[in-house]
Amino acid sequence: MSLTLPVSATSELVRFLLDRLDEDDDELRHLARDETRGAAPKERERGLRSADRLRAEIIAKRHVIGDLQQLLILRDLPSEKTVRDAATQALRALAAPYAEHRQYRTEWRAPKRR
Repeated sequence: MSLTLPVSATSELVRFLLDRLDEDDDELRHLARDETRGAAPKERERGLRSADRLRAEIIAKRHVIGDLQQLLILRDLPSEKTVRDAATQALRALAAPYAEHRQYRTEWRAPKRR
């Protein structure tokens, strides 16, 4: 059984993930701004460190998604099917936290593991 999605579905999954990261980044900016306006100095410092870590996480996820895209694009030999399958599974895993989002597609759910 192939775990790889069709190219169009994978492209849409990547776009979905990048859009969610854009939304997360926008929300983080708003939260950080709100925290720094009304927070006491120690709370502000803790909030900014937390915001910095979350921003770094968003950047890291963007890099991972880009790397996974490269694996899907560059790996088109039949012997590299396992690499494509693993990249697709990783994209599906990254999308799992957004499963309740209205644009999430059920075809992106990772197959149940045995």
